[in-house]
Amino acid sequence: MKLEEKVQGEVARLLEMVCTEFTDPAAYEYVLAQLTRMSILGTLPPGSTARPTADRPVATEGEESADDNDFSERKESFIAP
Repeated sequence: MKLEEKVQGEVARLLEMVCTEFTDPAAYEYVLAQLTRMSILGTLPPGSTARPTADRPVATEGEESADDNDFSERKESFIAP
């Protein structure tokens, strides 16, 4: 079994937990393809706050995100260089 088939099977299994009989089949296939691709490539969904970098690891539960103060510092440096 190829990796893509294995990942797609797992994603399909998870989608079945949240999909109903009213789920649009075209939307299901689109989401299945996109989530499979994201899983294989290791891509985070847009808007995810868990984007680690070498100097900024992902915050664990109970910790503040490394990005919490980053925006304020960037904004301040832009306003008052």
